[in-house]
Amino acid sequence: MEESKIIKTSAIKSFIKRIYEYWKKRWIRARFKKCKSFNKCIMYNGMAKLSDAHSGTYRFIAAYCDEKLGRRLLEMGFVPGEAISVLTNTGAKGSIMVKVKGSKIVLSNKIADNVLIKR
Repeated sequence: MEESKIIKTSAIKSFIKRIYEYWKKRWIRARFKKCKSFNKCIMYNGMAKLSDAHSGTYRFIAAYCDEKLGRRLLEMGFVPGEAISVLTNTGAKGSIMVKVKGSKIVLSNKIADNVLIKR
């Protein structure tokens, strides 16, 4: 009888955790939609998309992507709180060159659109 209570409790905790993560992602994306430009987004909530960044140094916050790409970014050095230097940004249909842990990495704009940074 107690084993079934433990199983139900862990299932409920898991379910609540998934709901919390879902709404957390929605909240961050909703805050982004209010900001039309990179500078306004930085002023409004301190976070912005990597695809909109200008040259400078920022902190990596999170990446919203599938597990395979997330693991790949983690292996390249995109760890939460890590310093990222944006070297070049070629615009909406181009690519972005960043420097992470001494390595230069070029990301497509599609991938950089899912990466959150903070000044």
